[in-house]
Amino acid sequence: MLLGRRIPALATAGSCRGRRGLSTVEAGTAYERLVAATFNSLGARVERVGGAGDCGVDLRGPWTLPNSKRFYVVGQCKYYERKRIGPAIVREWEGVMSRQDYDTVGVVVASSGFTADGVKVAMSSAYPMALVTLVADNLAGDHASQSPQVHPPPLDERSATTETPATGSAIGRQGIRGFIWNKAADPFIGRLVVTKKHYDVHVYDLDDPAEFTIQLLWDGKPLLEQ
Repeated sequence: MLLGRRIPALATAGSCRGRRGLSTVEAGTAYERLVAATFNSLGARVERVGGAGDCGVDLRGPWTLPNSKRFYVVGQCKYYERKRIGPAIVREWEGVMSRQDYDTVGVVVASSGFTADGVKVAMSSAYPMALVTLVADNLAGDHASQSPQVHPPPLDERSATTETPATGSAIGRQGIRGFIWNKAADPFIGRLVVTKKHYDVHVYDLDDPAEFTIQLLWDGKPLLEQ
């Protein structure tokens, strides 16, 4: 789901389009497709369900991890070029989770990451919840319709991750940049290990988000072979 300011009724079609040439609705839809493709490349079978009557859910489907029983995932997608997701959105998502079955993990996926307060609310929630930062560098291209390069990171010390910069600066490589979950989600995804993987260890700044990916491991083996 894409959030943004309401477009004035007198705005022209051109003024509703971002710098990549997509309207806000088109960008939101493309981002939802990218998120679905990303999770499906990790073994899930989620589908887009966004639209009227979606009750705040953009994605839904089962996810079976290696040597693990199947559970369900419901997801909400937030596409912003720069704005990070704060506690208000996370609290709204808790309301969505209160209506889900017990074997369901709720995932909020954002293109520009989350604020510290947003992370704090999610980590203290009683509902199984994960926060994922998925960078979408070129929604106008064909990234949203093809299998993406998945580069997963978490968002706090508990999951050993690095957070997307607060400035929201453009990152040249597309993929997951944050992946964390709370204690309530441990029974489902607690065996996941998130590790940092550099493209090139000879670069000047190893902390530059454009120079590393995060890889998900299960029992010491990559969940997704790069």
